Amino acid sequence: MKQLLKKTVSILVVAGLLGACTNKKNNDNTLALLLAGAFLTNSVKVNSAAELAHESNDDYNLNEYGLITPSTLGRWVSNWPANKPRGINGKLVILQNGTGPGGSEYIQGDGTNVVVYSFNFANGAGAISGGDGFSQKRNNGLTDTTSLIADGEHIDKILNLYGIDPVNDLITLVSTANANSHVQGTLRGFYSFRYWGVDAKNLAFLNGTIPRLITTDPNFVSFTNTTNSPPALTNRYSVKQLRVDNTIIVLPLEDVITAVKNPDNVSIPGITSSVFVSDARSSSGSSNEYNGVIRSTQHEVSGKYTGFEGRIKGAKELRWTDLLDSEYRFKPKADLIAYYAGKGYLKGQTAIQLCRTNNRSQVTGFSYIAILGYPTTYYDGSWIEWGSLTGGGSTPKLPANSPYRTDVPELSEVITYNVAGDIDAALPSGLNVNATTTRQMVIDDKAYKFR
Repeated sequence: MKQLLKKTVSILVVAGLLGACTNKKNNDNTLALLLAGAFLTNSVKVNSAAELAHESNDDYNLNEYGLITPSTLGRWVSNWPANKPRGINGKLVILQNGTGPGGSEYIQGDGTNVVVYSFNFANGAGAISGGDGFSQKRNNGLTDTTSLIADGEHIDKILNLYGIDPVNDLITLVSTANANSHVQGTLRGFYSFRYWGVDAKNLAFLNGTIPRLITTDPNFVSFTNTTNSPPALTNRYSVKQLRVDNTIIVLPLEDVITAVKNPDNVSIPGITSSVFVSDARSSSGSSNEYNGVIRSTQHEVSGKYTGFEGRIKGAKELRWTDLLDSEYRFKPKADLIAYYAGKGYLKGQTAIQLCRTNNRSQVTGFSYIAILGYPTTYYDGSWIEWGSLTGGGSTPKLPANSPYRTDVPELSEVITYNVAGDIDAALPSGLNVNATTTRQMVIDDKAYKFR
């Protein structure tokens, strides 16, 4: 009976994949058929956005994954074999985002049960030798985007370089700079590992930055001026070991468009029927991006601007810095619940996260998915992509009737076109005006993981 149930679930998954590829290119259908064999053979669990969400304890000190406190980390570091959480059979792997303050303060592990590495979360454009972060320039079938989730090959290189067993180890992410932006960069690691299938119980994020914690709680761990040497393994660990499909955490452009058109009657597999668009571009300093002020959204590469400014229709302004206190820690859970309720979030809705490049939205997204336990998915292309898909204005990039054109009233509000001289004619790069899908990245990732 159990085997029959597994096969039934797998068949339903395959049916969904085939349905998603309807009216797409023939090679998409071929891929779906190949994936069908993988799913039927391995009974892969396909998680929904709600299944990926895990609610924190009201007292963060009680958490053993997700958002953890210095006292919890200190207990682990002092005696990992005796204090490691239930269900964790491997090491405690601490990834410090960048060097310690002053270039010297690293958490001191024992090199065996507790290992600590300095990790550059920000740079992931190339191979490990060019940076070991979690972002890459990738193509979604329609266009290249500069800051998409890193592919499976890159994540596998990270796992092997640092000897991370994604099934048994507990990965703890730590910020080492007193900056809100450093928190968002560190949390991109959480998002990436979850996308590639790492279980919630195997991921933790330290609430607070190392410099502030040294001041406010100086004895929570011991520090040293060196880190452990990465073992630099070869092909020992892979995301392919993780037989779950968490790709729902990334929502392709075409699904965002579908959801925005009818936000209270959504029929996208894996998310709830009602969505809440969470726009994290504003901070305590400015709401210009959210309000569509001209010349607000710069491309990282050229320094020029997107084709138009504005916001996704119905999106709510979530100031990501409002979620953190003056010590760069997430505010109490009750405060976060009240904050989102005040913005109009209704419990049970799937929150769609975005900002300019899906970095500031790592803070809002983590608060939803790992503190409040709200269903969450991320629009990885964010406004850097959305604001470039123009069919009007001074420098249109798509045919006026393109299904992926976003500068139309049914999809965007406060549409403000930038002038021609401020727009890079070469961006977005890799643009395919005849594209039939914007989910190519997800299709490629499924093929890598389950082939």
